[in-house]
Amino acid sequence: MNIFKFIRKDKRALFLIFIWTVAFIFIFIPFLKFEMIGSSHKINAYPSLSAVCGLLLGPIYGFFAVVLVMLIYFFLNSKAFYFGIYSLIPPALAVISAGVLSEGKWKYSAIILAIGLLIFYLTDVGRVAFYYPSLSILALLLIIIFREKINKLLFNKDCKKIILGALILSFTSVMIDHLYGSILGILYLNLKVEDYIMAIPLSIKERLIMTLMGAFFVIFAVEISKCFLKNATKLREKLLRSYIDEEVKIKCKNVLNVDEELLKKYNVKIPSEEEQKEVLKTLVEVMVLNDNKEEIKRK
Repeated sequence: MNIFKFIRKDKRALFLIFIWTVAFIFIFIPFLKFEMIGSSHKINAYPSLSAVCGLLLGPIYGFFAVVLVMLIYFFLNSKAFYFGIYSLIPPALAVISAGVLSEGKWKYSAIILAIGLLIFYLTDVGRVAFYYPSLSILALLLIIIFREKINKLLFNKDCKKIILGALILSFTSVMIDHLYGSILGILYLNLKVEDYIMAIPLSIKERLIMTLMGAFFVIFAVEISKCFLKNATKLREKLLRSYIDEEVKIKCKNVLNVDEELLKKYNVKIPSEEEQKEVLKTLVEVMVLNDNKEEIKRK
């Protein structure tokens, strides 16, 4: 399960995560800059923060966090924003994508990428340099292949699966930012086809670096949260209750479609919400105990 989704239900925790994320993005933005396509200007590596921002805050609060920071920087130094106020679009979409992907809602992320690719191919540059968004197409394919598994990979016991999930989450968010940034370069700055073709090797290198950085931040956030929850008994219990409540509600909605007459005929009783919660709670407690035993054996 996405533990951050349940942590955010606590208003105080949400507020603290929001403030921390905003501060982190604000501090990080000035560092590590890359050459901009068709220009002597520099772009920073903020796309590498999209994944962890979306993971921690989700699509909605993540969106507000990024937009808030970008607006502050915009008013402080608007000249650094080469696409004007439209510069908010790529990072905002990247964070939204990361947020929905981390919650298993992969379709929204796929739609964002698909729309971006469609817009790109409708431009003159897109029709000539049709191979330019190859990495963005790869990102879309990864989303379609892994779907809700990305969420499961991120919160897995296996370190290799966590790394894979983090890489996919980071890569897709970075490529969404890159794709929409490229579109703005065409529409807003009127960059030429030659600029994009010449920049392909450099842009691939830059995006891979950003992906690795973003994956590191995601893994770090996931592992820190795991360590924290192991020692925070009350918070862990609260998260489990929230998780159980949500699971029971989903199951109860599905039960509404059951034929009651058929149940009576075969004398089948559906457990109440409270009974289901108790069963799930017991199962979770057993699973936690088993995990603790396994950890003790390993030590």
